[in-house]
Amino acid sequence: AVKGGYSVAGLVVTAGKTLDGNGHTLTVNKANDDYGSVIYATGGTIKNLTVSGAFRGIFMGGATGDVVIDNVIIDNVCYTFNSDDGNKDYSVTIKNSTLNGWTSFSDCHKLVTFENCNLGKGTGAYNYAFCRPYNATKFINCNFKEGYALDSTQSSSIVFENCYYNGQLITAENIVSLLGANAYKVTFNNK
Repeated sequence: AVKGGYSVAGLVVTAGKTLDGNGHTLTVNKANDDYGSVIYATGGTIKNLTVSGAFRGIFMGGATGDVVIDNVIIDNVCYTFNSDDGNKDYSVTIKNSTLNGWTSFSDCHKLVTFENCNLGKGTGAYNYAFCRPYNATKFINCNFKEGYALDSTQSSSIVFENCYYNGQLITAENIVSLLGANAYKVTFNNK
Protein backbone atom coordinates (compact mmCIF):
# COMPACT_ATOMS: atom_id res chain seq x y z
CA ALA A 1 0.00 0.00 0.00
CA VAL A 2 1.11 3.54 -0.72
CA LYS A 3 0.14 6.95 0.63
CA GLY A 4 -3.01 8.22 -1.10
CA GLY A 5 -5.66 10.59 0.16
CA TYR A 6 -6.24 10.41 3.91
CA SER A 7 -4.54 7.09 4.45
CA VAL A 8 -3.18 4.18 2.44
CA ALA A 9 -4.10 3.20 -1.10
CA GLY A 10 -3.40 0.00 -2.96
CA LEU A 11 -2.34 1.82 -6.09
CA VAL A 12 -2.03 5.41 -7.29
CA VAL A 13 -3.13 6.22 -10.87
CA THR A 14 -2.06 9.54 -12.38
CA ALA A 15 -2.87 11.47 -15.56
CA GLY A 16 -1.82 9.69 -18.73
CA LYS A 17 -1.48 6.29 -17.02
CA THR A 18 -3.70 3.22 -17.42
CA LEU A 19 -4.43 0.55 -14.85
CA ASP A 20 -5.81 -2.48 -16.72
CA GLY A 21 -6.80 -5.15 -14.22
CA ASN A 22 -7.33 -7.79 -16.92
CA GLY A 23 -10.33 -9.12 -14.97
CA HIS A 24 -8.54 -9.47 -11.63
CA THR A 25 -9.65 -8.26 -8.19
CA LEU A 26 -7.71 -5.65 -6.25
CA THR A 27 -8.22 -5.62 -2.47
CA VAL A 28 -6.34 -3.68 0.20
CA ASN A 29 -6.23 -5.53 3.51
CA LYS A 30 -6.79 -3.52 6.70
CA ALA A 31 -7.74 -0.36 4.82
CA ASN A 32 -11.41 -0.45 5.73
CA ASP A 33 -11.16 1.10 9.17
CA ASP A 34 -8.89 4.10 8.57
CA TYR A 35 -10.28 5.80 5.45
CA GLY A 36 -7.97 3.85 3.14
CA SER A 37 -8.74 3.34 -0.55
CA VAL A 38 -8.06 0.60 -3.04
CA ILE A 39 -7.13 3.14 -5.73
CA TYR A 40 -6.15 6.79 -5.36
CA ALA A 41 -6.59 8.53 -8.72
CA THR A 42 -5.56 12.00 -9.84
CA GLY A 43 -6.09 11.22 -13.54
CA GLY A 44 -5.77 8.37 -16.00
CA THR A 45 -7.80 5.28 -16.87
CA ILE A 46 -8.85 2.41 -14.60
CA LYS A 47 -10.40 -0.56 -16.42
CA ASN A 48 -11.27 -4.25 -16.38
CA LEU A 49 -11.02 -4.65 -12.63
CA THR A 50 -12.94 -5.56 -9.50
CA VAL A 51 -12.23 -3.25 -6.55
CA SER A 52 -13.07 -4.33 -2.98
CA GLY A 53 -12.05 -4.50 0.64
CA ALA A 54 -11.29 -0.93 1.74
CA PHE A 55 -13.17 2.05 3.13
CA ARG A 56 -13.08 3.72 -0.33
CA GLY A 57 -12.97 1.93 -3.65
CA ILE A 58 -11.66 4.70 -5.91
CA PHE A 59 -10.80 8.01 -4.24
CA MET A 60 -9.74 11.37 -5.67
CA GLY A 61 -8.07 13.95 -3.47
CA GLY A 62 -6.91 16.09 -6.40
CA ALA A 63 -6.80 16.01 -10.20
CA THR A 64 -4.12 16.50 -12.81
CA GLY A 65 -6.20 15.10 -15.68
CA ASP A 66 -9.48 13.46 -16.65
CA VAL A 67 -10.33 10.15 -14.96
CA VAL A 68 -11.99 7.32 -16.89
CA ILE A 69 -13.30 4.27 -15.02
CA ASP A 70 -14.38 1.58 -17.50
CA ASN A 71 -15.67 -1.95 -16.87
CA VAL A 72 -14.96 -1.83 -13.14
CA ILE A 73 -16.95 -3.54 -10.38
CA ILE A 74 -16.75 -1.74 -7.03
CA ASP A 75 -18.20 -3.70 -4.10
CA ASN A 76 -17.51 -4.50 -0.43
CA VAL A 77 -16.44 -0.89 0.22
CA CYS A 78 -18.19 1.98 2.00
CA TYR A 79 -17.67 4.59 -0.76
CA THR A 80 -17.55 3.33 -4.35
CA PHE A 81 -16.29 6.49 -6.08
CA ASN A 82 -15.49 9.34 -3.70
CA SER A 83 -13.70 12.68 -4.01
CA ASP A 84 -13.02 15.67 -1.83
CA ASP A 85 -10.77 17.58 -4.20
CA GLY A 86 -10.27 17.84 -7.94
CA ASN A 87 -9.93 20.46 -10.63
CA LYS A 88 -12.75 22.11 -12.60
CA ASP A 89 -10.66 21.64 -15.78
CA TYR A 90 -11.04 17.84 -15.60
CA SER A 91 -13.98 15.42 -15.72
CA VAL A 92 -14.69 11.97 -14.35
CA THR A 93 -16.36 9.39 -16.61
CA ILE A 94 -17.56 6.10 -15.17
CA LYS A 95 -18.89 3.69 -17.81
CA ASN A 96 -19.88 0.05 -18.19
CA SER A 97 -19.35 -0.38 -14.45
CA THR A 98 -21.11 -1.62 -11.32
CA LEU A 99 -21.04 0.52 -8.19
CA ASN A 100 -22.45 -1.19 -5.11
CA GLY A 101 -22.48 1.04 -2.05
CA TRP A 102 -22.34 4.76 -1.30
CA THR A 103 -21.29 7.03 -4.18
CA SER A 104 -20.51 10.62 -3.25
CA PHE A 105 -18.21 13.24 -4.74
CA SER A 106 -17.46 16.89 -4.13
CA ASP A 107 -18.15 19.84 -6.42
CA CYS A 108 -14.60 19.85 -7.74
CA HIS A 109 -14.85 18.35 -11.24
CA LYS A 110 -15.88 19.78 -14.61
CA LEU A 111 -18.54 17.05 -14.88
CA VAL A 112 -19.11 13.54 -13.53
CA THR A 113 -20.78 11.16 -16.01
CA PHE A 114 -22.13 7.67 -15.36
CA GLU A 115 -22.86 5.78 -18.58
CA ASN A 116 -24.22 2.22 -18.85
CA CYS A 117 -23.68 1.68 -15.12
CA ASN A 118 -25.47 -0.44 -12.54
CA LEU A 119 -25.84 1.13 -9.11
CA GLY A 120 -26.86 -1.14 -6.25
CA LYS A 121 -26.48 -2.19 -2.65
CA GLY A 122 -23.04 -2.94 -1.27
CA THR A 123 -22.08 -6.23 0.33
CA GLY A 124 -20.04 -7.10 3.38
CA ALA A 125 -19.86 -4.61 6.23
CA TYR A 126 -21.02 -1.77 3.99
CA ASN A 127 -24.49 -2.41 2.63
CA TYR A 128 -25.33 1.11 1.46
CA ALA A 129 -27.33 1.77 -1.72
CA PHE A 130 -27.00 5.52 -2.05
CA CYS A 131 -25.68 8.38 -4.20
CA ARG A 132 -25.12 11.98 -3.14
CA PRO A 133 -23.46 14.07 -5.86
CA TYR A 134 -22.31 17.58 -5.01
CA ASN A 135 -21.06 18.13 -8.58
CA ALA A 136 -22.81 18.55 -11.93
CA THR A 137 -23.66 14.96 -12.88
CA LYS A 138 -25.08 13.00 -15.82
CA PHE A 139 -26.58 9.52 -15.66
CA ILE A 140 -26.93 7.97 -19.14
CA ASN A 141 -28.50 4.51 -19.66
CA CYS A 142 -27.95 3.58 -16.02
CA ASN A 143 -29.87 1.06 -13.95
CA PHE A 144 -30.56 1.66 -10.27
CA LYS A 145 -31.31 -1.53 -8.34
CA GLU A 146 -34.29 -1.85 -6.02
CA GLY A 147 -33.76 -0.05 -2.72
CA TYR A 148 -31.30 2.48 -4.17
CA ALA A 149 -31.71 6.15 -3.14
CA LEU A 150 -30.48 9.42 -4.64
CA ASP A 151 -29.98 12.69 -2.78
CA SER A 152 -29.93 15.39 -5.46
CA THR A 153 -30.24 18.32 -3.05
CA GLN A 154 -26.53 19.20 -3.06
CA SER A 155 -25.88 19.39 -6.83
CA SER A 156 -26.73 22.32 -9.08
CA SER A 157 -27.27 20.05 -12.10
CA ILE A 158 -28.25 16.40 -12.42
CA VAL A 159 -29.36 15.01 -15.78
CA PHE A 160 -30.98 11.62 -16.32
CA GLU A 161 -31.08 10.14 -19.82
CA ASN A 162 -32.87 6.81 -20.31
CA CYS A 163 -32.21 5.50 -16.81
CA TYR A 164 -34.13 2.76 -15.04
CA TYR A 165 -35.00 1.81 -11.49
CA ASN A 166 -35.43 -1.95 -11.12
CA GLY A 167 -36.50 -2.13 -14.78
CA GLN A 168 -38.85 0.89 -14.75
CA LEU A 169 -37.98 4.02 -16.75
CA ILE A 170 -37.27 6.93 -14.39
CA THR A 171 -39.29 10.04 -15.25
CA ALA A 172 -40.08 13.37 -13.63
CA GLU A 173 -43.39 11.87 -12.49
CA ASN A 174 -41.92 8.87 -10.66
CA ILE A 175 -38.37 9.78 -9.59
CA VAL A 176 -39.29 10.63 -5.99
CA SER A 177 -41.35 7.48 -5.53
CA LEU A 178 -38.50 5.37 -6.98
CA LEU A 179 -35.35 7.02 -5.65
CA GLY A 180 -36.60 8.74 -2.49
CA ALA A 181 -37.87 12.09 -1.22
CA ASN A 182 -34.55 13.85 -1.88
CA ALA A 183 -34.48 12.85 -5.55
CA TYR A 184 -35.66 16.05 -7.19
CA LYS A 185 -34.16 19.02 -9.10
CA VAL A 186 -33.36 16.57 -11.89
CA THR A 187 -33.52 17.26 -15.64
CA PHE A 188 -34.64 14.48 -17.98
CA ASN A 189 -33.53 13.83 -21.56
CA ASN A 190 -35.38 10.54 -22.10
CA LYS A 191 -35.68 9.48 -25.72
